[in-house]
Amino acid sequence: MRQAELHLAFDGFGARAASSDASFDNNPPNRVSHALGYVSNGVTWDTRRGEPAEVKQWRLTRKQWIKRRRDDIELVAVGDCPTSPRDWPATS
Repeated sequence: MRQAELHLAFDGFGARAASSDASFDNNPPNRVSHALGYVSNGVTWDTRRGEPAEVKQWRLTRKQWIKRRRDDIELVAVGDCPTSPRDWPATS
């Protein structure tokens, strides 16, 4: 799923970088970030269950993503999607 999201961000919307974060003790998302080529990008703090918790931050550049880019993901009609809030339709 995250690979499809990255494909949309980089190929569809022209993103230069993507970021992710997860609690240090939450191994699955940290392993996914590492496997997708994200690089550790620091530490921050958040509150979890009312207690301070260290959060590991990750960053993936377009150049890093291209190395692991999948060729089986196809974007369809992305040009029809507004990429800026100023282009979003007005809501009542």
